[in-house]
Order: sequence, then C-alpha cells, then structure tokens
Amino acid sequence: MSLQLHANAFLGLLRESAGLVVLPVAPGTPGSGRGIVPAGRKPPYVVAYFAAERPSGGRLDGRSTRMVVRGYFHCVGETTTAAQAVADQVAAAVLDVKPVIAGRACWPIRHEASQPPPEPNESTGGLVVDLVDVYRLESMPG
Repeated sequence: MSLQLHANAFLGLLRESAGLVVLPVAPGTPGSGRGIVPAGRKPPYVVAYFAAERPSGGRLDGRSTRMVVRGYFHCVGETTTAAQAVADQVAAAVLDVKPVIAGRACWPIRHEASQPPPEPNESTGGLVVDLVDVYRLESMPG
C-alpha cells in the first residue's frame, strides 16, 4: 500500500486534462524541485496535496489492507469565477473515475467535501482566489 502510487493515480488523471496546470509539476520537468508553486507562477492552476488512511480491511488476521487517500485540490484563479472553472476541470478529470493501480482494486473516485467560500489570498504577491475540493480514492488488494 503506497500513498505515492495513489497520489500518482490522481496526478496522472489531472495531468491528462488539456489546459489544466497541475502543481507540483512532474519530476524531471522544468520547475520541478523548486517548491510547490514556483515563484512568479500566475493562475490558473491546481495545487495537489494527499493524505492517506490505512484502516482495517476487515480481514480475519487483522491486517490493514484497505487504503483511503484523500486528494486536497487547491483550485486557484485570479477571480472566484476562474477558481471555479479550475474546480470544474478537476472534477471532470477525476470524479467517478476508477483508476488503475498495479496490484490494487480501486473504487471510483468520489467528491467528499468543498471548503466554502473561496479564499482570496495575497501571499503570492498578487490577489488569487483559492477554492479547495477534497476527493477520496479507496482501494483494496486485487
């Protein structure tokens, strides 16, 4: 059970979406390794973070084989409308998709929560609006 494999499944779906800028950028591409949001990066873009739970899988031997990974997607635009457009692109890329992870049986990705309202933020040097959506991916050995 690997958090990184599950995160890669999410990131792969997002990076396949035409026109969607996904941060952090893929390793080995220009800008990778310079932090999550490279200096001077202008919206629109989505910043992805991941957290994992490894709950009991209901096995008689008590081993935890189930994996629940939540993707926290910060959808960033220069306006509320622009941030919502990024959120729509994220939903189109991941919602209800049943990703393929080697050695795992995955359930379709589900939307779990949104953080209302979008948050205006000036920490990047200019005004941006950050809308956060949370998606859940669950898998079992398979």
